[in-house]
Amino acid sequence: MKVTERQLWWIAVILIAFSRLPFIFYGYGSEEDAWALPLVTERIASTHQYEVSRLPGHPFQELAYTLIWNKGPVVYNLLTLLISTAGIGTFMLTLIHLQNKNWLFAGIALAATPIVFINSTNDMDYMWAMSFMLMSLYAIFKDKFLLAGIFIAIAIGCRITSGAIALPYLYLIYQLKKDEQRMKSIIQFCVTIGISTLIIFTPVFKNYGISFFTYYEHFPIPEFTKNFYKGSVGAFGTIGFISIAYYLFIALRRKKIIQHTLYNNVIITKEVLIMCSAGIILYLTAFVKLPLKSAFIIPLTPYIWMSGALLLKKNELRNAASTMLLSCFILGINLADPLRGSSVSKWSIEIEIAGTKVAIDPLSGIFSGDISKRIQRTEYAKSVLLKTDTLRSKTYVIAGWWLADILVLERGKENNNVTFGYYTTEDSLKKMADHNYQIYYLPQQEDFNDLRFKSVFTKQYSKPL
Repeated sequence: MKVTERQLWWIAVILIAFSRLPFIFYGYGSEEDAWALPLVTERIASTHQYEVSRLPGHPFQELAYTLIWNKGPVVYNLLTLLISTAGIGTFMLTLIHLQNKNWLFAGIALAATPIVFINSTNDMDYMWAMSFMLMSLYAIFKDKFLLAGIFIAIAIGCRITSGAIALPYLYLIYQLKKDEQRMKSIIQFCVTIGISTLIIFTPVFKNYGISFFTYYEHFPIPEFTKNFYKGSVGAFGTIGFISIAYYLFIALRRKKIIQHTLYNNVIITKEVLIMCSAGIILYLTAFVKLPLKSAFIIPLTPYIWMSGALLLKKNELRNAASTMLLSCFILGINLADPLRGSSVSKWSIEIEIAGTKVAIDPLSGIFSGDISKRIQRTEYAKSVLLKTDTLRSKTYVIAGWWLADILVLERGKENNNVTFGYYTTEDSLKKMADHNYQIYYLPQQEDFNDLRFKSVFTKQYSKPL
């Protein structure tokens, strides 16, 4: 029996969801922000007072999590899995709607992109934002501009930088609609975004005023080598990044477009490519300006693969999707730190790049490395709690980037003699020392505490735990 396109879409969506399911059981994620979310949602749920997990606020996701605040990491991660799968499914629906024959392999490539795979299995907001951006694009092609505006506003409520995609989408609306409908559609889209965003951000405005429109920047931007890694191998894996570079070269050399997309029986391949190019340029520029995490590459990934669906042959896109999947599990270049890095196999080669020890591991890719990082991070946080559980004198621990993990794992079994803190001023440390506190710091946090406050004082008042 021949499988219909709709049946094939359902099979793909279900397989994508199940491919992530085994990996939602390893804590909230490998980022400290992933562990801060359950702490904030618990406080919001118990006090009924909104607060941000980090500026500039992610109110849609933060408030959504208050509905399941006490359900643990598996439920948090499962919600991300469902939303991210819906986003990837919508991406494929958009290409189907445009009669693009490469929709399946483009969807697989997007789903298998390592940084997308990683963030489909944790509680972070990156895939939430990307998914609602893609739902908005599908709504545009279905002429539902009010719904498209609402989806953009929800994406902004997950990550405020999602609003930038409205500009390429406006270009697309302008190209799709005729003169008499063009202005009406644009106004519907823009006004809906504005009103919906104001509604979603009302709790943020109420508590923080206009000052919410910022972000924490306590530490200097890393040097070029680390930033290049985050935007290349850190996002796509070693094999995947080489593959993207190769197929970009192929696409640019190609003189004619392989696939044509249709909208109301009109060829619009050029317009879609321009929209995708604008999205890629916008988010690549944003990453270059603030290259703090590989996950900041996520917003541009669907536009890479939509362009690939238009410019590449089916076998080329299939090969590119295969390299993405391989990159998830083999030949990774991962942080080699026994406490917060990835575990390494005996076949790995450890080298130092820009002052950071990394492992080139043929048996661990970017995704599998992130899973082992999540395990090692949690095990270390648990070991800190075991060590401090025996302390009976007044104790303060500078936990730094371990703080959220420790506070989540500590819930319900706190030692009242021990207080864990983030980075701490010299004045505060001096006052605690004067009150006979024993003050400790976790590994590397003495350096980051000094860096945070641009002075050298931490070791004067504290010692390693």
